[in-house]
Amino acid sequence: MAVVAPTLAQAQLQLRRPTPVIKTPASTESLTAPDPAKRPPVDVTPPVSTPAPRGLTVAPRPLDGAAITVNRLESLDPDATGLIAEGQGGFAQALWQGAPWSLVRGLMPRIPAGSPSPVLRDMATRLLISRAGVPAGKPLNASFVALRVDRLLASGDVGNALALLKIAPDARRDEALSRTRIEALFFDNNNSGACKAIRNAVGDYSGLYWSQAQAFCLALSGAHARAALIADLLRERESEIESLFFAAIDSLAGSKGGEGPALKAPLALHLAMMRAAGFRFPAEIVQTGQASVLRAIALAPNAELDTRLIAAEKAHRIGALSGGHVIRLYLGIPFSKEELNGPISAAEENWTPRTRALLLRAAASQSVALAKAEVLRRALEIGRKRNGYAEIAGASVPIVETIEPTAELIWFAQDAARVLFRASSIDKGLGWYAIAAADAERIDEAREAEAALWPLAVLADSQIAAPQAGQEAVQKFERDAVPFSAGRVRQWLDARIQADPQNANRQAIAFFTLLDALGKTLPPELWQTLLDGPFAANAPGLSTVWSHRLAHASTSGRIGEAVLLTVVGAGEADRGTLTVADAARTISALRGLGLDVEARRLAVEAAVAAGL
Repeated sequence: MAVVAPTLAQAQLQLRRPTPVIKTPASTESLTAPDPAKRPPVDVTPPVSTPAPRGLTVAPRPLDGAAITVNRLESLDPDATGLIAEGQGGFAQALWQGAPWSLVRGLMPRIPAGSPSPVLRDMATRLLISRAGVPAGKPLNASFVALRVDRLLASGDVGNALALLKIAPDARRDEALSRTRIEALFFDNNNSGACKAIRNAVGDYSGLYWSQAQAFCLALSGAHARAALIADLLRERESEIESLFFAAIDSLAGSKGGEGPALKAPLALHLAMMRAAGFRFPAEIVQTGQASVLRAIALAPNAELDTRLIAAEKAHRIGALSGGHVIRLYLGIPFSKEELNGPISAAEENWTPRTRALLLRAAASQSVALAKAEVLRRALEIGRKRNGYAEIAGASVPIVETIEPTAELIWFAQDAARVLFRASSIDKGLGWYAIAAADAERIDEAREAEAALWPLAVLADSQIAAPQAGQEAVQKFERDAVPFSAGRVRQWLDARIQADPQNANRQAIAFFTLLDALGKTLPPELWQTLLDGPFAANAPGLSTVWSHRLAHASTSGRIGEAVLLTVVGAGEADRGTLTVADAARTISALRGLGLDVEARRLAVEAAVAAGL
């Protein structure tokens, strides 16, 4: 590589300069979490220029007061770019209309780096990559692209981060975006692309990051003496640098090392150094690593298998690693013949990431749907007993989706539908409910499955109509795909009280609240049956400031602001999950903005989380 190393005097002078403060809205100091491609990058189409806020418009002066109509000449903001338009799955062009820049600038960095909710992850991604006008009052020199790319990278969505960087206008290419692009390339295991970008940028920028990156690329190219020179100069500021850097430069020059030094705040650059130097990733990194770091560890061949498996489970749970990636990892594990012949007994004896991988590999390798379903049923059963249902259910989604609902598999309907509803795979979940409902009158097993899945199907089904007015509303709701009436709700409640009296009241409150949020008002008599239970909330939930602003954004038609408040609020809620009450507020707000599909999906998620 043709990287020009500085002379000793020049390098000392450069390294003693303070690291420049990046004054763009997207500070890259927190880039410890970029990496996953939760979904492949979308097709890039030419950006559409969007008018800037009215405060930045320029109007020519009228001529001598004559009756001449003068149109405003509005400034074009290069930040009005994105990967998808409204017709391609994105939000509307007016996404940020009415949302003040000060609010967006403050909230967007708080979008969580990963979420256990597939619905909220999808909404956050669409928010960040949609082609739309910029928030009101955004200064022309502020980079909205940098803010969006930073959040994509933090959540591990490397593909979309790189795609958005690719179409970022030249006016937005500063040190922050240059460094962000390099981090994304390292997270994508593209060392050659990252080093090419470093060669192009190192003459323009200085500081510890650029010096370390330059030295690493020199070492990769075989220029070890020049890399060592930079490393020696950097020792003057050794306390500010991860010790891994010095160990990696030495290792690439020929020394051997086993496990890499501990990392305080790993960047993609550090992970690339560990891979190139052949260091094993320390096990503790998966305990504190952010979404993109977890994904990188899961895909790193030089990490210990147990470490990779733990990282894969965690990354998949928050959406940083796709189910397909997880299954491919499981299929590549060298299990013994004895393990492959007895996956169920192995998992029952030791419930570990390795035995969970063994179970799912056994299921995926079955060519007959009946055998595949049986392995999955047992795996989910063991997961419930071992308090590890979330791990096994989440990773099993790609396998469950390959099984077609049939009457012969009615015994698997409950398990399959719950896994799919939990993953927001609504249509496929409803398919299993339909199979159970079709035979509910003549087969006991089907009747049981239909009754258990009915609340989720009611919340998921877009065909259910609102109740009619008057006395008839108390007696009957209109029926479409899923039967829904006041009598059926009462029947469900009576069955829950008989089956699980301790939790029935809590589950009923959750179900009634979510129905109400979807606009399906139950008669007062049904609500009255719950008055005997405690009135105290199960969880504190989010503040009234959040709920008030969310309601205001919805009634004002501010889609971008409402979605931003939703994903940030959920990320800051306990364990990243909205309470039923907060979910209901969000569902009502989304429905007010015409986002009915998202509202129903969120209702199903909240119902599953509440134990329905």
